[in-house]
Amino acid sequence: MTNLLCGFSQTVSGDLTIWCFSPRTQRVHDTPELNGACVQEMIDRQLPDGGWPFRAGTAQSAVEPTALALLALPSNSVRERDAAIHFLLHVQNANGSWPAFSGDEEGGSGLTGMALYALNRCSAEGMVTDRAVQWLIESRGWESHWLWKWKFRTSDRYVRFDPDKFGWPWIPETVSWVVPTAYSILALKHSRGISHQGPVQLRIRRGVEMLYDRVCPAGGWNAGNGVVYGIPLAPHADVTALALLSLLNEPPNHFITSSLDWLERRAETCFAPWSLAWTILALDAFGRPTALLTDRLFSVVDNAMVHDGATLAAVLLALRSAKEDNAFQVAHET
Repeated sequence: MTNLLCGFSQTVSGDLTIWCFSPRTQRVHDTPELNGACVQEMIDRQLPDGGWPFRAGTAQSAVEPTALALLALPSNSVRERDAAIHFLLHVQNANGSWPAFSGDEEGGSGLTGMALYALNRCSAEGMVTDRAVQWLIESRGWESHWLWKWKFRTSDRYVRFDPDKFGWPWIPETVSWVVPTAYSILALKHSRGISHQGPVQLRIRRGVEMLYDRVCPAGGWNAGNGVVYGIPLAPHADVTALALLSLLNEPPNHFITSSLDWLERRAETCFAPWSLAWTILALDAFGRPTALLTDRLFSVVDNAMVHDGATLAAVLLALRSAKEDNAFQVAHET
């Protein structure tokens, strides 16, 4: 059985699934055409509550695809953007955080930073954002607790990291991970009009230190640690791109340069729309060439066949960056 999905051919034989790249047959001819098709597809998938689901055709709105869609939709999509803002405000937890899904638990999630960043880009200010900033200041990876510091320094030496350098977890009372840390740094760096700048800057520093501490030896980032059981882990393109975007306004250093170099090398064989889109966004933000990667994105993306809502929004964001409109390049302005 063969199924064409987003430019990939899937062949299933028994228990074996093989993916290989095959450009789609009906190619969109230029950036405006593909951009317009993705915008319309995004609008068509918006749910009545104003949010977007991860999977097309499902009815539960999720925070990550909604926040990314809010960033990706053009300013003239006023009704859709207003509905998305209303959804994010409505599902915010009382403690200032955001859940992963509408109706999820109220303790908060590592997607709080992305939700806040999207609202900040829409110039949302006031109690809503202040509560979110305060939650991000107080949220931290569990390795920052004194007992876990003792554990990682004495009995658990299988992972290599400094527990004094902590970021943000996916869910409370777990250890730090790279993606929620990148989302949170982006949100705090772009927050305006807040009264606790001192704690914000300190919390940003801890998060940045955590990213540098967990970088893979040859550059780039894995999901959590760079080395486990003494073995260097392989970086991931999407995680590396997000980490780099959160470090955009940091002073140039070996960690950033080696990770950008790794991402450029990895991009040569990257065809997955999600990873390719984030790679384009990160390289573009740092002034590295992306024209060939954008051309490849044309060849692998069929907007109607990208079933994941977050991926479709990321593709749209990457297409916008080709028009010198990178939604993440603004992080250096604050």
